[in-house]
Amino acid sequence: MNTISKDQSIITQVAAKIAADLTPKTDDLQTNVGNWVVAFEVTTEALLKAHGMNAITDEQQFATAVTEAFPTATITPMAQPVAQTSGGFGVRIRGQQHGPVPEWLSSACMAKGVTEVWDNRDKLQENPKRPWFKSTNSEDAFWAPRKR
Repeated sequence: MNTISKDQSIITQVAAKIAADLTPKTDDLQTNVGNWVVAFEVTTEALLKAHGMNAITDEQQFATAVTEAFPTATITPMAQPVAQTSGGFGVRIRGQQHGPVPEWLSSACMAKGVTEVWDNRDKLQENPKRPWFKSTNSEDAFWAPRKR
């Protein structure tokens, strides 16, 4: 088990509070947690670096900080970074990403208001009719555009 010094512990607690203050609040808990995680990581790293210390890399310590800040949150595996396309709209791939994100996905997701999807491309050999991508928050599914 990795232990952190008292100074690192204090800095981490301060970073958690700063991250909570910086996080815009929405009705979606998962979005709130995701935004807090980003703010927490950046703030913690900056504060620790400014004091000549190393950032916390232990996932358990990180999970503890998240649950302290958001007691009702459920810790799930982190989503992939948001895939930005030339149009500027970002789609987050939840779970494992199977290859590069196609350009058509962002425009299709933007049209339906979907910001996070599961990548099902690894199962297309078994079932070619299966959607390539499926929304994590709705029943929306996305297939590659048909070639004309």
